[in-house]
Amino acid sequence: MDQTLTPYRIGQCTIKNRFVMTAANLGWCTDGCVTDQVVRFYEARARGGVGLIIVGAAGVDPVRKNQHRMMQICDDAYIPGLKNLTDRVHGAGAKIFAQLMHAGAYAKQTEHDGEIAVAPSEWFCPFTREKAIALTVEEIREIVRYFGQGARRAEAAGFDGVELIGSAGYLIAEFLSVATNHRKDAYGGSLENRMRFLTEIIAEIGSQVSPDFPVIVRLSGTDFVEGGNGPREFVAIGRQLSRMVDAIDVTGGWHESAVPQITSNVPHGMYLYLAKSLKDEVEVPVIGCNRLNLTTARVAVRMGYCDFVGMLRSFIAEPELVRKYEENRQIDIRPCVACNQQCLERMFAGGGVACTVNPYVGREGSELEHLDCGKRILVIGAGISGLAYGAKAGETNQVTIWEKDWGYGGQGNLVARIPGMDDIQDYINYLFRQCFQLGVDFEWNREGRPEEIRALLASGAYDKVVIAAGAFCGKPDWPIDPHALVFQAGRDDLSGALPGSHIVVIGGGYKAVQVAQYLYYQKGRQDKKSEFLKEFAPEYYDYADNIMKWSQCRISILAPEKRFGTGFGRSIRFTMLQDIKQKGIRVIKEAVVTAIERDAVRYTVDGEPQSIAADSVILCEGYRKNETFLFEDGVGDGRITTIGDAKRPGRISEAVADAFAAAIK
Repeated sequence: MDQTLTPYRIGQCTIKNRFVMTAANLGWCTDGCVTDQVVRFYEARARGGVGLIIVGAAGVDPVRKNQHRMMQICDDAYIPGLKNLTDRVHGAGAKIFAQLMHAGAYAKQTEHDGEIAVAPSEWFCPFTREKAIALTVEEIREIVRYFGQGARRAEAAGFDGVELIGSAGYLIAEFLSVATNHRKDAYGGSLENRMRFLTEIIAEIGSQVSPDFPVIVRLSGTDFVEGGNGPREFVAIGRQLSRMVDAIDVTGGWHESAVPQITSNVPHGMYLYLAKSLKDEVEVPVIGCNRLNLTTARVAVRMGYCDFVGMLRSFIAEPELVRKYEENRQIDIRPCVACNQQCLERMFAGGGVACTVNPYVGREGSELEHLDCGKRILVIGAGISGLAYGAKAGETNQVTIWEKDWGYGGQGNLVARIPGMDDIQDYINYLFRQCFQLGVDFEWNREGRPEEIRALLASGAYDKVVIAAGAFCGKPDWPIDPHALVFQAGRDDLSGALPGSHIVVIGGGYKAVQVAQYLYYQKGRQDKKSEFLKEFAPEYYDYADNIMKWSQCRISILAPEKRFGTGFGRSIRFTMLQDIKQKGIRVIKEAVVTAIERDAVRYTVDGEPQSIAADSVILCEGYRKNETFLFEDGVGDGRITTIGDAKRPGRISEAVADAFAAAIK
């Protein structure tokens, strides 16, 4: 049997398999109390086969209490709601731990009733952009007691153990790191002193819970912040903690880390080396985390990188991940696309968690009926919204999808071909497989026209038509030389490397960034030609390159606004802009285009006329719905529905949400 499906123990608690759902603030609590929505969410994951669920973070401080829909464990009044949660999760077959947390400097005043954040030392937090004040020794000891009381309540509520979050930049991590702990007393300076706050918490918990009640700690294998702890400090901390706790949960980075941690450009299993570095040094179980999927999870346990594999977003996207794996139904596992749009971004914004690819998140246990049953439905477009609609409506209807091209995926394919965005392709393939298994018919190279759709509805050939035909850039107002090579993103095929050594992308939003990234790698494909000559006819390389300018390709972006890369979430935008910079893609902001000439683009910046050489120009500004399928009011008697970019250009999350809403009541 696969080792990931074998039992393993954390202290005296036996976990039925090696899969751990890690903690997150779902944003669904009311006045700190667990709601039915929270319970149903975790119950669904427990039924789906995960071995251990860690919930939270649960606030322990009754003075500095998060007032914004976060779980609390700082008073006995919260125990009944938490007990309902643990009972339901246990009934569904999983173990459950509570993550105990103090936000420290990350506590925003707007979320903590105006309370100023506290930290080991006075500090301006770059994540919240607010100042934190230093804790007194008495306040430190008081917070230590709060953690102990929180653990006592967790045991009383039926939790199987607790986790202390000593990672990500929260209060315990701030004490551990020399980047934020500048104290001169017994809680600062040496590693032993910086660990004192944490070790006192562990001792206090031990005095308030049963001897066999498991305690684990979540640590950052590297802080990835200037002056913070690195792998050596992490291993030293972990080695000492292993004598005091029952397991160590290893993640990486803080929220303000410049090094990406869980964005799509991070390779799967990238940070398993951190877990492995500790596992080689300690006897207690180690949980490995960050950018794991089923494949990397299996490898991690089999190769001995860690004992358990911790995932969050994968379980948000697919509650039945483990169950489907046990039943050898891997192709039915809905993949996370690591977009962070509806989970992490909403958490940071203070909203409730949702999921781009799983519209059921937050609706677990609700009675969601199909909008149509037994109908013949025609879908125009096999992009993401069309596939998502077919994968749902096809459960109870006979669905046919027309696609003007010879393949599925639409504009999603452009994003999926950017290195590091492979998860998008996995999701597109998943949707197609779901449609195929449901018997959805596909007709390729079939575009459809409004008059044809009218006739089909009038004849009764179809009961309903869903327009999912995508979006494209509108024709610009400025003059374009008829000899200029101009492409419209979303309409023209960009799959071949574009000719010329100067490519100009016009637009400043997320689509322009993604197109520039895509073109960079498409131009890179021309390296095959130069590599061929270098290998088989090196004496001709300089001659050919001088003619074709293979080695001189330059991509530039003309962005009309001062703020560039709009449309990306907070956690994604930084990495995307960093990627653009590293690739040498030039960005000219506040560029107002005035004309596209045969070999140049003319524009102004602050009213000053300028120009840039351009062999190929790609328009990424002014996206609008596909106007080919604009029907006058009343046509189809309500039997025509428009979804996705055909309704209004947006991101994948909007496309899937539209499709889901059109398929259910």
